[in-house]
Amino acid sequence: MLQAIAPIESIAAGGAGVARVDGLVVFVPRTAPGDLAEFSYVKKDRLGHGRLRRLEVSSPARVAPRCRHYERDRCGGCQLQHITGEAQRDAKRQVVADAFARIARRPVAVPEVIASPAEWAYRNKLTLTMRRQGEHWTAGMHRWDDVDRVFSLEECPITHPRVVAGWHEVMAGQSLLPRAPELRGAVRLAGDSLAFVLEGVSGWPRAHAFAERLPSFSVVRWIDLDGRPHDVIDAPTARPAASFEQVNPAMAERLHADVVALVRGLAPSVVVDAYAGAGDTAVALAGAGVRVTAIELDREAATHAARRLAPPSTAVCARVEDVLALHLPADVVILNPPRGGVDPRVCDALESPPDGARPAAVVYVSCNPATLARDVARLPSYGVAQVQPYDMFPQTAHVETVCLLVPEN
Repeated sequence: MLQAIAPIESIAAGGAGVARVDGLVVFVPRTAPGDLAEFSYVKKDRLGHGRLRRLEVSSPARVAPRCRHYERDRCGGCQLQHITGEAQRDAKRQVVADAFARIARRPVAVPEVIASPAEWAYRNKLTLTMRRQGEHWTAGMHRWDDVDRVFSLEECPITHPRVVAGWHEVMAGQSLLPRAPELRGAVRLAGDSLAFVLEGVSGWPRAHAFAERLPSFSVVRWIDLDGRPHDVIDAPTARPAASFEQVNPAMAERLHADVVALVRGLAPSVVVDAYAGAGDTAVALAGAGVRVTAIELDREAATHAARRLAPPSTAVCARVEDVLALHLPADVVILNPPRGGVDPRVCDALESPPDGARPAAVVYVSCNPATLARDVARLPSYGVAQVQPYDMFPQTAHVETVCLLVPEN
């Protein structure tokens, strides 16, 4: 273990501070730009990985973390509670710019990150790891410096209080949980309704007795080891209870409105909305007279989208990489993939569509600047016309980005 004292220059993509020791880049979590830090570190893969020992000088960007778990339990859920919101957004803007420059090899001017309407209590969903110890369950988060360890979560200031209260309700009925060494549970607030989804279950004989202990919940569901959902309580809801949605509703509404406005500004007649979720973007565009094909793998979400789309617009339940080429040509293709980005076949379909006519624009919505930049590099025929980051997840290192790509020729 080596020791050093060095200034922290910036924040890296994962949220760690970046220092340099004799030319070696060292990542030091829980530090801030402007810190003069003493840290220990080890060399690995031509990089250094450090641990803060003490601060010689504290950065002006530092603030006291609001959550008791952040320092006491070294919670890995947040990475940036120790710096101001403005400093967080500055760091995220630089992360996006660095990804385009280093990975996509396309330096772009990245504007300021659009701030979230709320920096705290914004999350409407909280997913926890649940581990059994004898007859007792621990439900919590992993430590940032020891991902195999899970601590018991008492509070989560970035999450809506009703969701946290819902988790306390879940744990009050823990004696009725299925017998397994580890499970994964999620509590989500959708409008006025709470939903609980349990994963990692081979069977749950006492599921109905458990659900009776949850008077605040309108949906209780478990998903078996083959991925099949089983509804214990399934009261009618306006939206699918278990499909993916952004966890910051206010910020998601702003981003959604911006994406719809961006696409409408391109005046398309035909749009493919890939990774369409429950179909909000497709429905908004169809309502403006655009013919939309919404592609979504989650069957429940795809069915929900299909109910809301009138012909000639439609929804397709499939993997995007399997069917995108079949639904081209299109004037605009919207991509909103998970963190892993798109399959290479998606880029192939956009680069070499069946009829040779590339879309006039690709609107890529990304929650991972690294995979966004990688996918942009896979689209050499397209130029980057616009990039806009959003602070969808304050207090964390994550950033959402909307990128507009247009054929360069």
